[in-house]
Amino acid sequence: MDKDEITFLFQGVVDKSFLRGSFAAVRRFFPSSRIVLSTWVGTDTSGLDCDEVVLCEDPGFFYYSPRAGEKPNNVNRQIVGTRAGLEKVDTRFCFRMRTDFRLTGDGFLHFFDAYPDSVDAYQVFSHKLLAACYFSRNPRSRVSFPFHPSDLAFFGYTDDIRKMFDVPLMTEEEANWDTGGHRYNRYTPEQHIFVNALRRDGRHVPCAYYKDANPQAILETEKYFASNFIFLTFDQFDLMPSKPTFVMKVHPNSFMTCYTHNEWIGLYRKHVDASTPVPAEDPEREKIEKFYKPYKICRLIGNVISLPFKSKVRRRAIRTGVLEFFLLPR
Repeated sequence: MDKDEITFLFQGVVDKSFLRGSFAAVRRFFPSSRIVLSTWVGTDTSGLDCDEVVLCEDPGFFYYSPRAGEKPNNVNRQIVGTRAGLEKVDTRFCFRMRTDFRLTGDGFLHFFDAYPDSVDAYQVFSHKLLAACYFSRNPRSRVSFPFHPSDLAFFGYTDDIRKMFDVPLMTEEEANWDTGGHRYNRYTPEQHIFVNALRRDGRHVPCAYYKDANPQAILETEKYFASNFIFLTFDQFDLMPSKPTFVMKVHPNSFMTCYTHNEWIGLYRKHVDASTPVPAEDPEREKIEKFYKPYKICRLIGNVISLPFKSKVRRRAIRTGVLEFFLLPR
């Protein structure tokens, strides 16, 4: 594909210092591509080297649950911001990413046509989307969330990304869903987007809420993932995060329950093309497991230090601070 057929859509809050470097990276690797920034009304975007800025009214957020110290669910912000940005994309291809990630190369293009086949009954998009391994949950893991592809970044045909985000906003009723004795968001942001994209396509989704990992939901998750995405590591996707939250050495626990690229190839072989070879070794999985032991030790230290504090937010901040102090690469 020609690089002038690609638009890079950055969506989210603006850290001007980081974004200057992000836009410069796109100009370096994709000098003929367009850059669109979608952010919120009132944001200062002066001095940023992008081709177009879209300013959206902030739709707000819900907390994951009514419990004190709960984290915010920003799915409505993501949907509104991405859809508004996509309206300004007129190229065949789009690389949609969060504003807290930076491009590091163009090698991801080699993966786009690498696994072309799909299960016809489970193909939603005209072509597979590239997506990140991180946050693409394996519903057979201890975090048994079906229909949970990563939403950090997508690359593919613009119309397919539009289809992914052509979904209704999360309602207050869904934000306060009865999940069996307590109130919680019906779906995580990733699930809300993908489940509703499937429903908009006229499909029945056998997943009533975020932890409804029944056998049919697990099987269909695998078939949809194998037929509509290619999951890539950050290195394969040429993505660099700006936050320690996404650094494997600091938070290997988050990576533990996600597919690796080789594990996604295993899904492709299992459900789509039995002739596809799966590498005998999985360096990404080995790296996750290597980082997990020191993480557990530091997590225990953080738990002990945070015990005297009653605030859930304060305890979380202390645990995170300990992890980043000992484990963040310097």
